[in-house]
Amino acid sequence: MKNFLRLSLLLLCQIAFSQKNEADYVIKNVSIIPMNKETVLKDKDIFITKGKIISIEKSGKSKIKARQEVNGMGKYIMPSLSDAHVHLPEAEKDLKRFFDLNLMNGVTKLRSMRGTWEHKDWRDKYNSKDVMAPKLYISSPPISRNYDLTKEDIVAYVKAAKENDYDIVKMMSIKSQDVFVLFDDVCKQYDMKIAGHFISNPKGIVIEDDIIFKSSFNSIEHLGGLIGEPEKLESRINALKNNDIYVCPTLLWYKIAYGLFDLDEIIKIPGMEFYDEKTKKEWVEKTKIYREKTGKEAIEEELRLYGKEMEERLIVLKQLEAAGIKLLLSPDSSSKYTVPGFSVLTEMQLYKKAGLSNYAILQASTVNFANYFNDTTYGTIEEGKLADFILLNENPLEDLNTLQNIEGVFYNFQFLNKTDLEKLRKEHSLY
Repeated sequence: MKNFLRLSLLLLCQIAFSQKNEADYVIKNVSIIPMNKETVLKDKDIFITKGKIISIEKSGKSKIKARQEVNGMGKYIMPSLSDAHVHLPEAEKDLKRFFDLNLMNGVTKLRSMRGTWEHKDWRDKYNSKDVMAPKLYISSPPISRNYDLTKEDIVAYVKAAKENDYDIVKMMSIKSQDVFVLFDDVCKQYDMKIAGHFISNPKGIVIEDDIIFKSSFNSIEHLGGLIGEPEKLESRINALKNNDIYVCPTLLWYKIAYGLFDLDEIIKIPGMEFYDEKTKKEWVEKTKIYREKTGKEAIEEELRLYGKEMEERLIVLKQLEAAGIKLLLSPDSSSKYTVPGFSVLTEMQLYKKAGLSNYAILQASTVNFANYFNDTTYGTIEEGKLADFILLNENPLEDLNTLQNIEGVFYNFQFLNKTDLEKLRKEHSLY
């Protein structure tokens, strides 16, 4: 009996030793941008087993053997990107294209901000080991001031969101301060966070700042409440920081909506090859018709005012970053001239124009997103974390444009190499 126990123990030790010294993948000789601090770890081997980073060691020094090897010589890896304000396609048949456009740009996490009750089924279906699709975080169908909500309505709504594992409750506006307080009380009861527009009512109904900032709100979209009210900016920035509320500016949406672009150039931006000529022509014609109908002088004045507001948005964004407000990143690709995945980099370039460092910009799309959802499994490159990263030719801390040419995406137990990414492009490109 003793001999049997010794033999069993020996076999278990051998199995454990074998498993520890074997990996599914190794990324060899790569430089790591870990995103837990602003640094570059050079000449590293990263070993991956069952979709998790099991070891990071000096290149060539490990005894671990890997079944598949990826040559990372001269390349960099960093955590995969996120888009924190997406509007999912209305039809499920359009999801694959939407997902693939994001994946080929290294975007592996999406926060949906135009929810429907159907999105729970979509998330459950597509967020599995069998499907290569970005991880979905979903919001409930949006609340607005158009609804006359009773307490029973609010309880039923929040309860449904909680029981169906919605990540956040989306709020665009609300009828009154009393209804907001009631709504917030129910959210706190069910431990549901609110995200959405800064709560204001154009009919003159005021909701006190103290009530908003001490509520269940955990992210404010579009720089709401921070633009056009300079006398309140400092106190609101302090309130955001003191209550750990994130901000998602969505600058590109405003640049597009305000017409602050050249028609000849915007049609050539990266990603436009995934739209047909008819669609692009319609976008341009509608823009031209609007500008002609408005008139030259009126358009010039409109652009002057919108341009001034855009400058304010850039200044406020820099103030938020300097104050230590946690930023998320999204272009809000829900309108013409924007492309899922591709426009994430365009949004980054606007953050750069605001004066943010490359590291701060990358934080907004990586570790900040993970921290927002209290998820410690991704967002940085460390032992024990999920293998969820992108492979690049250059150092993005020095040049963000290297994100336009992603060499590989490791996500959901799979590695999409350059050839795989090119296949995705060819599958969806129209040219």
